[in-house]
Amino acid sequence: YKLSGQVRAEYDAAYGLHQSFVQVRKLLSDLPAQVPSLAEQTFLKEALRCYSVEAYRACIVMTWNLAFHHLLNWLLTDPARLAAFNAAIGKRNAKKAHLVMGAYDDFEDLKEREVIDICNTAGVVTGNLHKILVAKLDIRNMAAHPSSVVITQPQADDVVTSLVHNVVLALT
Repeated sequence: YKLSGQVRAEYDAAYGLHQSFVQVRKLLSDLPAQVPSLAEQTFLKEALRCYSVEAYRACIVMTWNLAFHHLLNWLLTDPARLAAFNAAIGKRNAKKAHLVMGAYDDFEDLKEREVIDICNTAGVVTGNLHKILVAKLDIRNMAAHPSSVVITQPQADDVVTSLVHNVVLALT
């Protein structure tokens, strides 16, 4: 069952919004000052709009885009990290050993999961962050592709808070 918009608005006015909704919306709203990249700000704004209108599938996808873009920029801004990443490509996949990342568009030759695994092999992310990224990528994939899987606010809350705290704010 779903409440009509008018009834829901009346209940929200009478009882307020759920605390988790308020916290996640605030987390996303306060983030622009800490996200210098224009592309990341665009992903963030769209994630916030999606979350605010309860488009949780879209919110998960846009938050993933924000976090993954941030991860790639983080790799590219440090020559030592990038060198370690490039050295680890062949260790993860001998067929792709010839690849050398040097710009954002170079990453198009790798799948997102490959990037995450190479980061782990290179030692540029911790084992725990690797697990978080893999888990959230799996959720993003469920949200992004047509399926009968129901995506709810708690799932979006988990993805948003986890990726923002552990990737966007932690990788500087």
